[in-house]
Amino acid sequence: MKPIHELPELDNEHLLPSEQVVNYARDGHTLVRGLAKPDEISVYRTIISDLVREHNYQTKPVHERDTYGKAFIQIGNLWQMSDAVKKFVLARRFAKVAAELMGVSGVRIYHDQALFKEPGGGHTPWHQDQIYWPLDTDKTITMWMPLVPVSEEVGSMTFASASHKHGYISKQVISDESHSTLKQYIESKGLETVNYGALSAGDATFHAGWTLHSPFLS
Repeated sequence: MKPIHELPELDNEHLLPSEQVVNYARDGHTLVRGLAKPDEISVYRTIISDLVREHNYQTKPVHERDTYGKAFIQIGNLWQMSDAVKKFVLARRFAKVAAELMGVSGVRIYHDQALFKEPGGGHTPWHQDQIYWPLDTDKTITMWMPLVPVSEEVGSMTFASASHKHGYISKQVISDESHSTLKQYIESKGLETVNYGALSAGDATFHAGWTLHSPFLS
């Protein structure tokens, strides 16, 4: 691996159109194309993938896992395991976009997660991220950035627009039960669902902590 100082810098700003900030406040989600450049992603993808392989202790075949376990391989707080990953996770470019979307002067990171979908893995049920976070604020946001291109067939994130305005909806964690409960909720409230389709590596979606979302395919 390259020395830290030779890794791509991610400190320059990515300008957001003002209407995108307005739309995020309305919908609770948005897509930022090209937030990381192809040459930047290619370097950090290798570093992150190697670290996930090193720390993945899942031994059960996919079909023997519960719904949550089938959804993805998940390794958290990689920024604490690697200075190279820390440089990526704490990038000012990403933080500035998050802050602008929330209308705040700065942000702090609660955690990072590397999520790897496996062939034959299950869908990720509908859920709200913020039920996992012990934070008494609605100024929370998730950035999801694919490290490889995501085709429309593979499936990217689907969001229930304006669901963040409903706040806390259910205490159910990611499960078949949460999927059924929240799917019914979305339908009963007539919430529009939006999927941004195919994404390039380095594109990024942002969604509020209470925004209902689900990647349906794997």
